[in-house]
Amino acid sequence: MKNKKIFIIIFLTSLILFFFLYKVIDGIYYREVSNLIDLEVYGYGGSMTIYGDRSLVLILIVLFSIITSSVFIYIYNQREKNFLEYIKMIKSKLSSLSEGDYFISIDEVNSLGALYDELYKLVLELREGRELAIRDKLKLKENLEDISHQLKTPLASIEILIELYKENKDEKHLDKIDCELSKINYLISSMLTIARLDVNQIEFKSEEFSIREAINASIESLEAQIQENSIEILADGEDFTIIGDFYWIVEALINIVKNSIEYGRSQIQIMTRKTNVYSKIIIKDDGEGFSKEDLNKLFQRFYKSKNSAAGAGIGLNLSKNILEKHNATIFAENDRGGKFTIKFY
Repeated sequence: MKNKKIFIIIFLTSLILFFFLYKVIDGIYYREVSNLIDLEVYGYGGSMTIYGDRSLVLILIVLFSIITSSVFIYIYNQREKNFLEYIKMIKSKLSSLSEGDYFISIDEVNSLGALYDELYKLVLELREGRELAIRDKLKLKENLEDISHQLKTPLASIEILIELYKENKDEKHLDKIDCELSKINYLISSMLTIARLDVNQIEFKSEEFSIREAINASIESLEAQIQENSIEILADGEDFTIIGDFYWIVEALINIVKNSIEYGRSQIQIMTRKTNVYSKIIIKDDGEGFSKEDLNKLFQRFYKSKNSAAGAGIGLNLSKNILEKHNATIFAENDRGGKFTIKFY
């Protein structure tokens, strides 16, 4: 029905155009020839077509109009068919992409033409998004399992302490319960922070600040522990600035210095250095240093050294994650005690 209407419109248009064209050409030709000879003598009256030939001319005009309309309809149908096949292929490919099939054949590349570049970008974005979603889901599962596992010990301790308190009403059990609750609070807070870091849900500020200010802030936060352990803090070196989130850098430094306080004997050195390539912080204690096993696993989540008396094994892992988000690296080594080196690039 649609093609029939188009055919009629094209046919009538062609008929009018061909007839008009014929009349224009015939009129011009008649005037030119009549200037040379008297055409009326030969039976031509205002036209180069004599009366008997006019029906033939009209038939030819109608025939040309039919041929023109038919050719146009054929081309139109072919283009529409190709377009529908093109749309069908795009729908099929988009459907495959939604199901996780990112393969694009050579024939499809040739057929898609200019659209291939945009579709290829979409494929990459979908693939990366899908892989990221899978990774985030796995990380979330691991974090939930870690939290569940780590909560079992303090919760079991609290349950035992509550039973003991019921039996003898000893106040020291309440103090221990309070201590275990503090551990749980720290554990949950740290794990939620790590989980947010893993899935890039924390927006870090981008501000310039002095590394010396960050170091001083971390030392102030640990003042009570420093005094309790009779640790002397020696800080020297040139100050430098970095661009990042002051609060989170301080958090990372607190965990590292806290580790040095635990393993140091009497002194912790915090040195800052600057080169043309990077700026670095060295945090060094005068303890026994790390064992070989410690050096291999020190930054693993929940890893606790055999000599560790406190902590949940989260702090150094959290610090590493925070520093990496700030384009920095951290590694540990032995140098007449434990030594951490942080490099900002």
